[in-house]
Amino acid sequence: MAFLDNSGDIILDAVLTDLGRKRMSEGTFRITQFALGDDEIDYRLYNKDHPSGSAYYDLQILQTPILEAFATTNANINYGLVSFNGNLNLLYLPTMDLIDKEIPAKGVANLQSTGSYYYIGTNKDTVSALSTAFNLNGKGGTNFRSGPGDERGILIETGIHSTSGNPQRTTDLSNQEGFLEANNLIDSNLNVSADSRFIRTIATINPATSKFRLTSNGAADISMTISTGVQLANSQALGVKFFKTAIIPTIISQIAAVNDNAKNANTDSEYSMINGPPGVVTMIYPAPEQDLSTASAKYSLYGKVSQNLFGDGNTYDYIDTTIYVVGKTTGVQVQIPVRIIRKVV
Repeated sequence: MAFLDNSGDIILDAVLTDLGRKRMSEGTFRITQFALGDDEIDYRLYNKDHPSGSAYYDLQILQTPILEAFATTNANINYGLVSFNGNLNLLYLPTMDLIDKEIPAKGVANLQSTGSYYYIGTNKDTVSALSTAFNLNGKGGTNFRSGPGDERGILIETGIHSTSGNPQRTTDLSNQEGFLEANNLIDSNLNVSADSRFIRTIATINPATSKFRLTSNGAADISMTISTGVQLANSQALGVKFFKTAIIPTIISQIAAVNDNAKNANTDSEYSMINGPPGVVTMIYPAPEQDLSTASAKYSLYGKVSQNLFGDGNTYDYIDTTIYVVGKTTGVQVQIPVRIIRKVV
Protein backbone atom coordinates (compact mmCIF):
# COMPACT_ATOMS: atom_id res chain seq x y z
CA MET A 1 0.00 0.00 0.00
CA ALA A 2 1.24 3.50 -0.81
CA PHE A 3 0.04 7.07 -1.16
CA LEU A 4 -0.30 9.08 -4.36
CA ASP A 5 1.01 12.62 -4.59
CA ASN A 6 -2.11 14.74 -4.90
CA SER A 7 -0.42 18.14 -4.75
CA GLY A 8 -0.72 18.79 -8.50
CA ASP A 9 -3.11 17.41 -11.11
CA ILE A 10 -6.19 15.40 -10.20
CA ILE A 11 -5.35 11.70 -10.34
CA LEU A 12 -7.52 8.72 -11.27
CA ASP A 13 -5.83 5.50 -10.17
CA ALA A 14 -7.72 2.32 -11.03
CA VAL A 15 -6.91 -1.37 -10.58
CA LEU A 16 -8.86 -4.04 -12.43
CA THR A 17 -9.73 -7.36 -10.84
CA ASP A 18 -8.96 -10.62 -12.60
CA LEU A 19 -12.52 -10.69 -13.91
CA GLY A 20 -12.22 -7.08 -15.09
CA ARG A 21 -9.01 -7.83 -17.01
CA LYS A 22 -10.63 -10.88 -18.57
CA ARG A 23 -13.59 -8.86 -19.79
CA MET A 24 -11.33 -6.10 -21.06
CA SER A 25 -9.38 -8.64 -23.12
CA GLU A 26 -12.67 -9.88 -24.54
CA GLY A 27 -13.85 -6.35 -25.31
CA THR A 28 -16.85 -6.65 -22.98
CA PHE A 29 -15.61 -4.50 -20.11
CA ARG A 30 -18.17 -1.89 -19.08
CA ILE A 31 -18.41 0.27 -15.97
CA THR A 32 -22.04 0.16 -14.84
CA GLN A 33 -21.74 1.19 -11.17
CA PHE A 34 -19.26 3.03 -9.01
CA ALA A 35 -18.92 4.24 -5.44
CA LEU A 36 -17.19 7.28 -3.97
CA GLY A 37 -15.51 7.56 -0.60
CA ASP A 38 -13.41 9.97 1.42
CA ASP A 39 -11.59 7.66 3.82
CA GLU A 40 -8.33 9.62 3.64
CA ILE A 41 -9.81 13.08 4.18
CA ASP A 42 -9.59 14.98 7.46
CA TYR A 43 -12.19 17.75 7.21
CA ARG A 44 -10.69 19.51 10.20
CA LEU A 45 -8.09 20.80 7.73
CA TYR A 46 -10.73 23.08 6.18
CA ASN A 47 -9.45 26.51 7.22
CA LYS A 48 -11.93 29.38 7.07
CA ASP A 49 -9.28 31.70 8.51
CA HIS A 50 -6.77 31.23 5.70
CA PRO A 51 -5.02 34.60 5.15
CA SER A 52 -5.26 34.28 1.35
CA GLY A 53 -9.04 34.15 1.26
CA SER A 54 -11.87 31.71 0.51
CA ALA A 55 -10.18 30.16 -2.53
CA TYR A 56 -7.63 28.63 -0.15
CA TYR A 57 -9.97 27.34 2.58
CA ASP A 58 -9.83 23.75 1.23
CA LEU A 59 -6.33 23.85 -0.24
CA GLN A 60 -4.80 21.54 2.36
CA ILE A 61 -7.62 19.03 1.89
CA LEU A 62 -7.21 19.02 -1.88
CA GLN A 63 -3.49 18.40 -1.48
CA THR A 64 -3.89 15.55 1.02
CA PRO A 65 -2.12 12.38 -0.25
CA ILE A 66 -4.60 9.67 -1.19
CA LEU A 67 -4.24 5.92 -1.13
CA GLU A 68 -3.36 3.97 -4.24
CA ALA A 69 -6.13 1.79 -5.60
CA PHE A 70 -6.32 -1.54 -3.79
CA ALA A 71 -5.44 -4.64 -5.79
CA THR A 72 -7.02 -7.07 -3.32
CA THR A 73 -10.52 -8.50 -3.62
CA ASN A 74 -11.53 -7.37 -0.15
CA ALA A 75 -10.92 -3.69 -0.81
CA ASN A 76 -13.52 -1.54 0.88
CA ILE A 77 -14.76 2.01 1.23
CA ASN A 78 -15.32 2.60 4.92
CA TYR A 79 -16.84 6.06 4.51
CA GLY A 80 -18.86 6.06 1.33
CA LEU A 81 -20.41 9.17 -0.14
CA VAL A 82 -24.11 9.08 -0.95
CA SER A 83 -26.19 11.06 -3.40
CA PHE A 84 -29.64 12.47 -2.74
CA ASN A 85 -30.31 13.34 -6.37
CA GLY A 86 -29.36 16.98 -6.09
CA ASN A 87 -31.86 17.74 -3.36
CA LEU A 88 -30.74 21.17 -2.16
CA ASN A 89 -33.49 21.39 0.45
CA LEU A 90 -31.93 18.89 2.84
CA LEU A 91 -31.26 20.51 6.19
CA TYR A 92 -30.62 17.36 8.22
CA LEU A 93 -29.44 13.81 7.59
CA PRO A 94 -30.42 10.82 9.72
CA THR A 95 -28.19 8.77 11.95
CA MET A 96 -28.35 5.17 13.17
CA ASP A 97 -28.13 4.06 16.78
CA LEU A 98 -28.64 1.05 19.05
CA ILE A 99 -31.43 1.16 21.62
CA ASP A 100 -29.21 -0.09 24.42
CA LYS A 101 -31.66 -0.04 27.31
CA GLU A 102 -34.57 -2.09 28.52
CA ILE A 103 -37.77 -1.20 26.73
CA PRO A 104 -40.56 -0.88 29.32
CA ALA A 105 -43.28 -2.59 27.33
CA LYS A 106 -44.78 -6.05 27.27
CA GLY A 107 -43.79 -8.42 24.52
CA VAL A 108 -40.49 -6.69 23.75
CA ALA A 109 -37.33 -8.59 24.64
CA ASN A 110 -34.29 -6.58 23.69
CA LEU A 111 -30.65 -7.33 24.40
CA GLN A 112 -28.53 -4.81 26.28
CA SER A 113 -24.77 -4.57 26.13
CA THR A 114 -22.38 -5.28 28.99
CA GLY A 115 -18.88 -3.89 29.03
CA SER A 116 -19.29 -2.58 25.47
CA TYR A 117 -20.26 -6.01 24.09
CA TYR A 118 -23.47 -7.83 23.31
CA TYR A 119 -23.05 -11.31 24.80
CA ILE A 120 -24.30 -14.41 23.00
CA GLY A 121 -24.03 -17.73 24.85
CA THR A 122 -23.55 -20.83 22.73
CA ASN A 123 -25.08 -23.63 24.83
CA LYS A 124 -27.25 -24.31 27.90
CA ASP A 125 -24.33 -24.65 30.32
CA THR A 126 -23.02 -21.27 29.23
CA VAL A 127 -26.43 -19.64 29.56
CA SER A 128 -26.86 -21.01 33.09
CA ALA A 129 -23.39 -19.82 34.09
CA LEU A 130 -23.95 -16.37 32.54
CA SER A 131 -27.22 -15.99 34.40
CA THR A 132 -25.46 -16.57 37.72
CA ALA A 133 -22.43 -14.44 36.82
CA PHE A 134 -24.43 -11.49 35.55
CA ASN A 135 -26.68 -11.51 38.62
CA LEU A 136 -23.59 -11.52 40.82
CA ASN A 137 -22.37 -8.44 38.96
CA GLY A 138 -25.64 -6.55 39.16
CA LYS A 139 -26.87 -7.45 35.69
CA GLY A 140 -29.72 -9.64 34.52
CA GLY A 141 -30.82 -11.88 31.70
CA THR A 142 -31.48 -8.94 29.41
CA ASN A 143 -27.70 -8.56 29.06
CA PHE A 144 -26.98 -11.85 27.30
CA ARG A 145 -28.61 -14.04 24.70
CA SER A 146 -28.54 -17.80 24.55
CA GLY A 147 -28.52 -18.11 20.78
CA PRO A 148 -31.18 -19.80 18.61
CA GLY A 149 -34.63 -19.82 20.17
CA ASP A 150 -33.89 -16.93 22.53
CA GLU A 151 -36.12 -14.05 21.48
CA ARG A 152 -33.84 -11.30 22.73
CA GLY A 153 -32.57 -9.20 19.88
CA ILE A 154 -30.54 -6.07 19.30
CA LEU A 155 -32.74 -3.06 18.64
CA ILE A 156 -31.63 -0.67 15.91
CA GLU A 157 -33.18 2.69 15.05
CA THR A 158 -32.63 5.62 12.73
CA GLY A 159 -33.71 9.23 12.94
CA ILE A 160 -32.50 12.81 13.05
CA HIS A 161 -30.56 13.40 16.24
CA SER A 162 -30.01 16.89 17.56
CA THR A 163 -28.37 17.89 20.83
CA SER A 164 -30.25 21.17 20.67
CA GLY A 165 -33.62 19.52 20.10
CA ASN A 166 -34.13 21.15 16.72
CA PRO A 167 -35.80 19.64 14.77
CA GLN A 168 -37.81 18.18 17.58
CA ARG A 169 -39.89 15.04 17.85
CA THR A 170 -43.54 16.06 17.56
CA THR A 171 -46.70 14.57 19.04
CA ASP A 172 -48.22 14.04 15.59
CA LEU A 173 -44.93 12.84 13.98
CA SER A 174 -45.23 15.64 11.42
CA ASN A 175 -41.47 16.25 11.55
CA GLN A 176 -40.88 12.63 10.63
CA GLU A 177 -42.92 13.15 7.48
CA GLY A 178 -41.43 16.55 6.69
CA PHE A 179 -37.75 15.87 7.31
CA LEU A 180 -37.45 12.15 6.54
CA GLU A 181 -40.26 10.68 4.45
CA ALA A 182 -40.59 13.72 2.18
CA ASN A 183 -36.86 13.62 1.42
CA ASN A 184 -36.62 9.86 0.84
CA LEU A 185 -34.54 9.36 4.00
CA ILE A 186 -36.40 6.25 5.16
CA ASP A 187 -34.46 2.97 5.02
CA SER A 188 -36.99 0.26 4.24
CA ASN A 189 -34.17 -2.30 4.30
CA LEU A 190 -30.76 -2.60 5.93
CA ASN A 191 -27.64 -4.54 4.99
CA VAL A 192 -26.42 -6.59 7.95
CA SER A 193 -22.93 -8.02 7.48
CA ALA A 194 -21.37 -10.56 9.85
CA ASP A 195 -18.35 -12.86 9.89
CA SER A 196 -19.63 -16.17 8.53
CA ARG A 197 -16.97 -18.07 10.46
CA PHE A 198 -18.78 -17.18 13.68
CA ILE A 199 -22.34 -16.09 12.78
CA ARG A 200 -24.56 -18.66 11.07
CA THR A 201 -27.79 -16.70 10.55
CA ILE A 202 -29.32 -13.31 11.21
CA ALA A 203 -32.99 -13.55 12.18
CA THR A 204 -35.09 -10.39 12.24
CA ILE A 205 -38.62 -9.05 12.66
CA ASN A 206 -41.74 -9.75 10.67
CA PRO A 207 -42.69 -6.24 9.45
CA ALA A 208 -46.29 -7.26 8.79
CA THR A 209 -46.97 -8.03 12.45
CA SER A 210 -44.49 -5.79 14.26
CA LYS A 211 -45.28 -2.38 15.78
CA PHE A 212 -43.20 0.24 17.53
CA ARG A 213 -45.61 2.94 18.60
CA LEU A 214 -46.09 5.46 21.38
CA THR A 215 -49.14 7.71 21.29
CA SER A 216 -49.10 11.38 22.21
CA ASN A 217 -50.65 10.39 25.54
CA GLY A 218 -47.74 8.08 26.33
CA ALA A 219 -49.49 4.75 25.73
CA ALA A 220 -47.14 2.07 24.38
CA ASP A 221 -48.16 -0.25 21.56
CA ILE A 222 -45.02 -2.25 20.82
CA SER A 223 -44.67 -5.73 19.37
CA MET A 224 -41.53 -6.99 17.66
CA THR A 225 -42.46 -10.42 16.29
CA ILE A 226 -39.77 -12.65 14.87
CA SER A 227 -39.65 -13.82 11.28
CA THR A 228 -37.86 -16.93 10.09
CA GLY A 229 -34.07 -17.00 10.11
CA VAL A 230 -32.41 -14.98 7.37
CA GLN A 231 -29.42 -16.79 5.95
CA LEU A 232 -26.32 -14.70 5.41
CA ALA A 233 -25.95 -14.26 1.65
CA ASN A 234 -22.98 -15.51 -0.33
CA SER A 235 -22.16 -12.04 -1.62
CA GLN A 236 -19.55 -9.95 0.15
CA ALA A 237 -21.50 -6.71 0.09
CA LEU A 238 -19.26 -5.27 2.80
CA GLY A 239 -16.16 -6.05 0.77
CA VAL A 240 -14.39 -7.77 3.67
CA LYS A 241 -13.19 -11.36 3.53
CA PHE A 242 -15.46 -13.88 5.35
CA PHE A 243 -18.18 -11.29 5.92
CA LYS A 244 -21.54 -12.20 4.40
CA THR A 245 -24.55 -9.94 4.17
CA ALA A 246 -28.25 -10.35 4.91
CA ILE A 247 -30.89 -7.84 3.81
CA ILE A 248 -33.41 -7.24 6.59
CA PRO A 249 -36.63 -5.19 6.69
CA THR A 250 -37.53 -2.31 8.98
CA ILE A 251 -40.74 -0.70 10.19
CA ILE A 252 -41.53 2.98 10.65
CA SER A 253 -40.87 4.10 14.21
CA GLN A 254 -43.98 5.78 15.58
CA ILE A 255 -42.49 6.87 18.88
CA ALA A 256 -44.16 10.25 19.12
CA ALA A 257 -43.43 13.02 21.56
CA VAL A 258 -45.66 12.96 24.62
CA ASN A 259 -47.89 15.82 25.72
CA ASP A 260 -46.89 17.46 28.97
CA ASN A 261 -50.30 16.65 30.42
CA ALA A 262 -50.34 13.03 29.20
CA LYS A 263 -52.06 10.54 31.47
CA ASN A 264 -49.42 7.83 31.02
CA ALA A 265 -45.95 7.99 32.55
CA ASN A 266 -44.13 6.77 29.43
CA THR A 267 -41.95 9.24 27.50
CA ASP A 268 -40.30 9.01 24.09
CA SER A 269 -36.82 8.98 25.69
CA GLU A 270 -37.63 5.60 27.26
CA TYR A 271 -38.00 4.05 23.82
CA SER A 272 -35.43 5.89 21.73
CA MET A 273 -31.81 7.03 21.79
CA ILE A 274 -32.48 9.77 19.23
CA ASN A 275 -33.42 13.30 20.22
CA GLY A 276 -35.47 14.33 17.22
CA PRO A 277 -37.76 12.95 14.51
CA PRO A 278 -37.69 9.11 14.46
CA GLY A 279 -37.04 7.14 11.28
CA VAL A 280 -37.24 3.35 11.26
CA VAL A 281 -36.63 0.58 13.76
CA THR A 282 -35.78 -3.12 13.50
CA MET A 283 -34.27 -5.92 15.55
CA ILE A 284 -31.68 -8.58 14.73
CA TYR A 285 -31.05 -11.97 16.33
CA PRO A 286 -27.57 -13.26 15.40
CA ALA A 287 -27.10 -17.00 15.83
CA PRO A 288 -23.56 -18.39 16.33
CA GLU A 289 -22.08 -21.21 14.30
CA GLN A 290 -22.84 -24.62 15.81
CA ASP A 291 -19.21 -25.66 16.30
CA LEU A 292 -18.74 -22.75 18.72
CA SER A 293 -20.96 -24.50 21.25
CA THR A 294 -18.88 -27.69 21.54
CA ALA A 295 -15.32 -27.13 20.27
CA SER A 296 -12.57 -24.76 21.28
CA ALA A 297 -10.55 -24.73 18.04
CA LYS A 298 -11.92 -21.44 16.72
CA TYR A 299 -11.61 -19.81 20.13
CA SER A 300 -7.93 -20.74 20.25
CA LEU A 301 -7.36 -19.40 16.75
CA TYR A 302 -9.49 -16.26 16.73
CA GLY A 303 -10.27 -15.41 20.35
CA LYS A 304 -9.38 -16.21 23.95
CA VAL A 305 -9.65 -19.46 25.90
CA SER A 306 -10.09 -20.31 29.60
CA GLN A 307 -10.60 -16.71 30.71
CA ASN A 308 -11.84 -15.78 34.19
CA LEU A 309 -14.20 -12.97 33.16
CA PHE A 310 -16.69 -12.59 35.97
CA GLY A 311 -15.10 -13.93 39.16
CA ASP A 312 -17.81 -16.60 39.36
CA GLY A 313 -15.50 -19.60 39.60
CA ASN A 314 -15.87 -20.47 35.91
CA THR A 315 -13.66 -19.89 32.91
CA TYR A 316 -14.85 -19.03 29.42
CA ASP A 317 -13.77 -19.17 25.80
CA TYR A 318 -14.89 -16.23 23.70
CA ILE A 319 -14.54 -14.57 20.31
CA ASP A 320 -15.11 -10.86 19.78
CA THR A 321 -16.51 -9.86 16.40
CA THR A 322 -18.37 -6.96 14.85
CA ILE A 323 -21.68 -6.85 12.98
CA TYR A 324 -22.01 -3.98 10.49
CA VAL A 325 -25.42 -2.48 9.72
CA VAL A 326 -25.88 -0.06 6.80
CA GLY A 327 -29.03 1.63 5.52
CA LYS A 328 -29.67 0.73 1.88
CA THR A 329 -31.20 4.14 1.07
CA THR A 330 -29.35 6.66 3.22
CA GLY A 331 -26.07 4.85 3.88
CA VAL A 332 -26.27 5.51 7.64
CA GLN A 333 -24.47 2.83 9.60
CA VAL A 334 -23.66 1.42 12.99
CA GLN A 335 -21.18 -1.17 14.23
CA ILE A 336 -22.31 -3.74 16.80
CA PRO A 337 -19.61 -5.34 19.00
CA VAL A 338 -20.58 -8.94 19.75
CA ARG A 339 -18.93 -11.40 22.13
CA ILE A 340 -19.67 -15.06 21.38
CA ILE A 341 -19.01 -16.95 24.57
CA ARG A 342 -18.74 -20.56 25.77
CA LYS A 343 -18.29 -21.86 29.31
CA VAL A 344 -15.32 -24.20 29.59
CA VAL A 345 -16.54 -27.62 30.62
